[in-house]
Parts: sequence; structure tokens; C-alpha cells
Amino acid sequence: MDTKKKWLTVIRVLASLVIWFGIYKGLVYLGDTYLFGSIPQIARQLLCATVIPYALAMPLAYLVLLGMPTSKSGTPLMKPSFANMGKIFLIQSGISFMAMFPIAIIVKVLNIKTPETTAEQILAQPLFYGFLLLIFAPVMEEFLFRKVFFDRLMVLGTKPAILLSAVFFALPHIISQGPAQLFYTFVLGLSFGYVTARTRKLWPAIVLHSLSNLYCGILAAVWPKDKPVFMFAYVLIYVLAVPAAAVVLAIVNRRKLRLSAC
Repeated sequence: MDTKKKWLTVIRVLASLVIWFGIYKGLVYLGDTYLFGSIPQIARQLLCATVIPYALAMPLAYLVLLGMPTSKSGTPLMKPSFANMGKIFLIQSGISFMAMFPIAIIVKVLNIKTPETTAEQILAQPLFYGFLLLIFAPVMEEFLFRKVFFDRLMVLGTKPAILLSAVFFALPHIISQGPAQLFYTFVLGLSFGYVTARTRKLWPAIVLHSLSNLYCGILAAVWPKDKPVFMFAYVLIYVLAVPAAAVVLAIVNRRKLRLSAC
């Protein structure tokens, strides 16, 4: 593929992402302004988190991608075994937390307000957030980023597809969740793209996405930090133990994790 066609591929996928996110946020804004005041809160939340982004915005964004060629990975096949998935989960969890932690500290020190899902919100509506973060969002986001976008980026090669899909995955999160999430979701995007390329399946990325939302979304948010013993345990696990395990596992398994035939 010549350079012009490569750039056109990237531009079209990026345009599809912009259209998807723009329509999604635009309809949510219009709904908040003109429609949602008269409906129950849970109905509004379901509309904004499920129907608008995926039933309305995604089909329109897909029109930009019609006719684009797709490709599959040529890397050595990896079985999505419990051991392999466990290693990748620990590596992505530790490295993604290290990537976001310094930025999160800066945001906190500067008192920059960022959108976030709080413990109070999760505990007030556990069924809704459990469904959204552990089932619906992992399935739909992975379908969009690691299937619809990824298959079309694969014509550029496996490594560029993994990198670009991670960048595109991270970009909306800086708007919806703040600057620290840009780095966090970029690392996760690399992991999800890697496992999709190596297994030739989508469900391993969905599982890793769901586990990530549980580990660094729900559990990290509801973790009791008001007592020293709980705060010590949080620091021990999230800041020390898991990042250290991630580095060790990445070094020990670097040959098995290496991409080839890209």
C-alpha cells in the first residue's frame, strides 16, 4: 500500500471516530437541554450510555468506513488461556496505572475538575454501573475499536494498527474523563489491540476490558480510603505490588509477548 492510501486509511478511521463521538456528545447535550428533564434519571442514563452512542451515533459513523479494505493479523497465534490472560491483565493493570498516576497527582494538586464516576454514584446504582462497566461498555467499545476500526487499520500492518487503535481509543477519554485517562486508556488500548491481534478473537479483549473496569474503575472508586489501614492497603496493591509485578512479568515474558511477522 502506497503512502497516500495509508494516510487516507488513517484519516477515514479518524473521521469516523470524530463523527461517532461528535454525534454522541451532541445528542446528549441536546437531550439534556430539551428532552431529558421530563424522564426518570435511570432512563436518561441508559439513553446517554447505550442508545445514543451505539444505536444512533455508531451506524452513522460507520458510513464513513464503507468500502474500506480490511485485513487480519499475521503474528504467531496465542491461545487465550487463563495463564496468558492473567499475565496480560497484570501487565496492563500495572503499566496503565503507572502511566496515569503522575498526571492524576498533578491534576489533584492543581485542583483541576475532571468528570469521573464516584463511589457514591456506583453504590447508589450498583446494577446500572455493573451492567454498564462490566458488560455493555466492554462489548460495544471493543466491537467499535478492536473490530470496526482495527480491521481497517490492519491494512497498515499489525504494529501500526495496534498503536493507532490505542491512540483513537484514548482520545475520547481525555474529553470525557480528563487528562490522566488519556495515558491510562492508551496503555489499555495497546493491550487490547495486542491480544486481539495475537488471538484473532475479540472476546479476550472484551474480558480484559471488563476486568480493567472492575479493577481500576469500580474497585478503585469504592475502595475505603478514609482509614490509614485501608489507604495503606490501596497503596500497597495499586501503587506498589501490581506495578512491580507488571514490570517483572513484562521482562520475564518479553520473548513470548514480542510481536513478529508484522
